[in-house]
Amino acid sequence: MVVKCDKGHPYSDSIHQECPACERGDPPVKDFDGNTYNRNHDLKRLTGQNKRVFHCMKDGSWRTLSEIEEVLGVGHSQAGISARLRDLRKEKFGGHTVERRRRGSADKGLHEYRLILSETLQ
Repeated sequence: MVVKCDKGHPYSDSIHQECPACERGDPPVKDFDGNTYNRNHDLKRLTGQNKRVFHCMKDGSWRTLSEIEEVLGVGHSQAGISARLRDLRKEKFGGHTVERRRRGSADKGLHEYRLILSETLQ
């Protein structure tokens, strides 16, 4: 039987005693926001992207959007990555801290980001 853990991850309790997604440290599954968000069309894609951005950034290293895009591969725009980093700050997606600082010369406008995990995941 498929059940959901308290973070909203679906899993088969006949196969697993504990939620595999929680054991991996995946972020909670929640609905996203925005006027153009359509749950039927967007939930799976955005949840997957949120998970991939989280796993890329959870080591606490500083990365630019371009560097994150390179790690994630095809199908992940810098705009989408930036939106997922903002989502990870929201309480419903873990309430993590996302730090931002300039990289290099200020006139270039290049920023890098670092994820600091919330206390619930440390």
